[in-house]
Amino acid sequence: MRREAVRLVARRELTERVRERSFLVGTCVSIAIIALVVVLPPLLGFGETTTYEVATTDRAAAAMVRTAERGADAFDVKLNARPMSVAEAEKALRAGDVDAVLGGDALRGKEELDDELVGVLQTAAQIREAGAGGGPPLRVSTIEPVDERRDALGGVAFFTILILYGQLLTYGFWVASGVVEEKASRVVEILLSTIRPRELLAGKVIGLGLLGLGQLLIVAAFGLAVAAASGAVDVDGDLLLAVGLSLLWFVLGYAFFACAFACAGALVPRLEELQASTMPLTLTIMVSLFVAFAVNSEPDGTLAHVTAWIPFTAPMTLPPRILVGAAPWYEVLGGALVTIAAAAALIPLAARIYSGAVLRTGTTVKLRDAWRASRSSAPARG
Repeated sequence: MRREAVRLVARRELTERVRERSFLVGTCVSIAIIALVVVLPPLLGFGETTTYEVATTDRAAAAMVRTAERGADAFDVKLNARPMSVAEAEKALRAGDVDAVLGGDALRGKEELDDELVGVLQTAAQIREAGAGGGPPLRVSTIEPVDERRDALGGVAFFTILILYGQLLTYGFWVASGVVEEKASRVVEILLSTIRPRELLAGKVIGLGLLGLGQLLIVAAFGLAVAAASGAVDVDGDLLLAVGLSLLWFVLGYAFFACAFACAGALVPRLEELQASTMPLTLTIMVSLFVAFAVNSEPDGTLAHVTAWIPFTAPMTLPPRILVGAAPWYEVLGGALVTIAAAAALIPLAARIYSGAVLRTGTTVKLRDAWRASRSSAPARG
């Protein structure tokens, strides 16, 4: 494969797309949204009622929960009291069956407790002691150490999922639509008179990938600047490393999906048929989006650990976990290696299908026919 040919195609793709209004509008919209997410995290989830399971270990604690229930609406929460012994409550808390344990003047959680839950129970504790002239607030403790930045980064992690979804889908579709446009206008026949199909495919994928990475770099730099200026999040080395790893995961996810989108584009003769051809890939990315939302709500859960090792979900589920510090190093490294291996296996297959289908115009090409056409033409191109 000639590097000069790949470089020229990549440069052509990058310069043409960067001039499009949709690219500029998308970048500006992403910057505006991330500024709101960083500066105004309380807007996320506003107005939603959350139900908490609270284990009570004595009668006073049960009475306190009943008192709290009367004022819970003001905090947009609902409480379910579950009487247990101290040992049962501790076991249930560690297993995740309850959100908190209340006993005496102590409130205990597995991880950092939500402010709404603490607030409604602290208010109930003061009401209980009102007859005695007030009392000390509840002592709040957790089993696991509290990361004070985790909540602040939660909104950023949520937006990271959305922007990765948008980038993978948008740039994958751009690859596919570019292939179809070249086929429909027969420009591809002129291009392939001087360069090989694999060089054209590589240049197209690399050029659009660099454009997508550049857009993410701009958005990330602006978001970090806003976070530092507003004091919403401490921008330190750990956060910069997490952001850098998230950008790397876009590259890995794009490498996995882009060649497949190019094949989908090469199989159809017109843009009108592209949506049907790319539907399986679009659905795969959408499934990864919903899985990532579930993982973001429980970044230490079983689903989070499993999806880190699946090539098409890892690029969506690992970046937000990296941001909040919930992804162990071996899952980050292992997930990256699995995704790289899957992309490495997919790229030559995609190149072969692309080579066999990109010159066949006028009708939709079946995968089997594209594979056979590439195999029969390989010796001639050698």
